[in-house]
Amino acid sequence: MYSNIFLPRQWSRIACLCRTVSTVEAQKLPQNSNSSDGISPPPRIPRGPTDILQALAATVGPDPTAAHYKYHDDPYLIPLSNFRKRSYALSAEAGRKAAAWIRDEHADLFTTREWDPPGKKKTPYLNADPYIEAFAPRPIYNDESKVTEEDFNYTIQNALLEDAIKVYELLGGAQVISDELKIKFLQLLCFYNEKEPISMDWVEERWFAANTRERQAATWRLGGLADSIFTSMEPKTPEAYCAVIQGMAKYYQAERAHALAQEAIEQGIPLSTSVFNSLLSCIGFLKEGTTLRIEALKTLLSQMNEQGLTPNHETLTACLRSVSAWGGGKILQQIALQVIAEFRQIGIQPGLSAYYYLLCLFCKERGAQIDILTSILNDLEKREKLVPQEATDTNFFITAMGVCSDHLQNIDLAERLHKLLMKDDNYKLVGDAYKESIYYRHYITVTCRHAPFEKTLQLLDTLVPNVYVPEPSVMEEIIRTLEVGGAGDRLAQAWSQLVIFGHANRTRLVERLLDAFCNCYQYQDDEVKAKIRSAAADILKFGQMAEEKEESGDRRSPVQKLSATAISNIIELCSDVQDKADPGWDIVGEALNKLRAEQAMGVPARPEILIEVAKKAATVGKPGIAATAVTYLADCGFEEALTASVQTLSLMLNRTEEEVQALLQEDRTKLTSALHPSALVVAEAYHAMKTGTTLHSDSSTSSESDSDSSSDNE
Repeated sequence: MYSNIFLPRQWSRIACLCRTVSTVEAQKLPQNSNSSDGISPPPRIPRGPTDILQALAATVGPDPTAAHYKYHDDPYLIPLSNFRKRSYALSAEAGRKAAAWIRDEHADLFTTREWDPPGKKKTPYLNADPYIEAFAPRPIYNDESKVTEEDFNYTIQNALLEDAIKVYELLGGAQVISDELKIKFLQLLCFYNEKEPISMDWVEERWFAANTRERQAATWRLGGLADSIFTSMEPKTPEAYCAVIQGMAKYYQAERAHALAQEAIEQGIPLSTSVFNSLLSCIGFLKEGTTLRIEALKTLLSQMNEQGLTPNHETLTACLRSVSAWGGGKILQQIALQVIAEFRQIGIQPGLSAYYYLLCLFCKERGAQIDILTSILNDLEKREKLVPQEATDTNFFITAMGVCSDHLQNIDLAERLHKLLMKDDNYKLVGDAYKESIYYRHYITVTCRHAPFEKTLQLLDTLVPNVYVPEPSVMEEIIRTLEVGGAGDRLAQAWSQLVIFGHANRTRLVERLLDAFCNCYQYQDDEVKAKIRSAAADILKFGQMAEEKEESGDRRSPVQKLSATAISNIIELCSDVQDKADPGWDIVGEALNKLRAEQAMGVPARPEILIEVAKKAATVGKPGIAATAVTYLADCGFEEALTASVQTLSLMLNRTEEEVQALLQEDRTKLTSALHPSALVVAEAYHAMKTGTTLHSDSSTSSESDSDSSSDNE
């Protein structure tokens, strides 16, 4: 009964299995292009795990306005100042360092899997799945540790220098370990000069470190463990000589390095190309004078030829590094060009490091203007891909952009260089965050000075602030460019950028911005003028808030006060209103009181500003402000105070200047009963300037009467 149902089921399963097998066989591509049936499919292309993601990213392209990937993609969390970027990156790295500290200090928590059954043996160092050796706790070695050569090899392979020295001592020294491990240990000691290497995990800490420059001094540890191991080795192998010579040359022990090299050559011990490259890089520490150094350079290259060694790109870089460090002049420049020409004859093209040292040699800050960068860019633009070969390759782009900005002052070369950097994967050659900031500093500076105004604005919109936050010097250059272009709207936005970037407490920069406000204010429309006045008022309020914080003890450093000229610029801008009830007059009154209280540095460079403000205040019905302005001019001893007093009284009393002159000649007791308090203050300022006495009247009483009119209170 059921046999009719069972057989179709079996046949269906067999047919499904055959289809599956045929499909799998069809998916297998042959490795060669030949086939017996005449069909030749293309060979299989190996793909990486991220090739699909890279292909998708190539269709979209990079977003130049986006923040760095290490910051959260949230407008409220993205840092917009150099200080906040530094704090953000170091804080994130501090969390990783805390995790590493827990892993190293409490390694026992990571050595076994707590979820294993009770009867199962605890497996050490396998508490994660998948197991990642870099995240596993490091083994701890002490005087009671039982170590083997495997442990010694482990410490050497992972560059654990202090642990390697400890295991070396526990094993019993050079007499116990094998010759192979002895050579590896010697190479490790020479490479790091017996100092624990800086961890490569803390990238941000290295990027933001203050001591970024390499110290060029003889720091080789004389009589150390490396010297003792090398001395105890008999016979001394070529590997031992190469390790010690390169270590001494790397840490600028030039005389002993060259002496050991000559000793090895005399004994017929072959040396490697890397040994000669290291010797070429420290010739300047061996010889004095350009002539002797050039002869020593030629001698080393001749010895390489006699040894049958083939130079490489590192040899070219070492030669140019030494030549560029010897100073400048036509002789060294000719030697450098000769070296490059000879290396090109043997098929070695200069890399980015070689071109970096060439720029250092030809483009000195105070030297003659030499355009060697054009030929360098012509060569690099012809190459399909820029492959990094040495660590100093990241110095090329920042140095070349500095040459474009300071030495050649050429915007065309700067744009060509930036286009080369943005090509393919070349952006990784810009270096760390510090070098990237220097690169864009030069790029924006040369663009502001020599590029068209529209192109400058486009570049600023692209880079600032997510990619690059301008330093104060660059921000001053940007303000100057916006001032020359008459971009009042952009200048008003510049104040908010100063606050966001953390530059609002830099007095020189704020004063430069106020000067730019005043210089281009009259050419703007009413809407932009209102924005400029609002920015000027915010500058005064920001300074008052900073002073209040200083008085309350919340600030660690003293506040730099604005100059009297800067405050007079604020008064000039905020007084350009016709409405008596406009809030700008309150800002003018606060600024004048600040001047009278001697809370500003110096005196105004243009006292005519205060004269115009006094006349305008008297016209719109602000006699207190007018009296304060005239009184300040009299206190400072400006000769213009006499004329300002007469003109201001003429407007306040609605009389001619001749009538005011006659009125001022009357007895002071009559003036006290006849004049408005604000007008009386102006009259006293006039008499103080006439008699040369100091005015002691309080302007606060006159300021309180701004709501009253003095035209009919005679």
